[in-house]
Amino acid sequence: MNPISIVSRGSSRAAYRVVPDPDDPVILLLDGDLCRVMDISASGFSCIADDITPGRRYTFQLDLPLPGPEIRGMVDVLPKSSDGNLHCRFIDLGATHIDQLHQYVLVRQKDAIRALKGRKLQR
Repeated sequence: MNPISIVSRGSSRAAYRVVPDPDDPVILLLDGDLCRVMDISASGFSCIADDITPGRRYTFQLDLPLPGPEIRGMVDVLPKSSDGNLHCRFIDLGATHIDQLHQYVLVRQKDAIRALKGRKLQR
């Protein structure tokens, strides 16, 4: 099992972010190109992407490693951060897609809690 990261740095993003499991990744197509998701929340995601311009709006397809349809829509790409990642904010997602994102974040939070408890028991 891979280590789990919980991201809670202060930023302009208001939702709780989680890092996808590398063994069960979030699949992202941003403007038709496959991109690596660094973290994700119900309001957006960070990714590594070439040929994407901050300040523009792009189409995306997101396949979460949970049952359910893929999420499609538009994102606004925010200005590049100091970490070099692109931060993208979802635009007008429907309730079903927002619920899917919340469910994924909850699953990853529970995985993180189990991993932390397991480490404490091993000490």
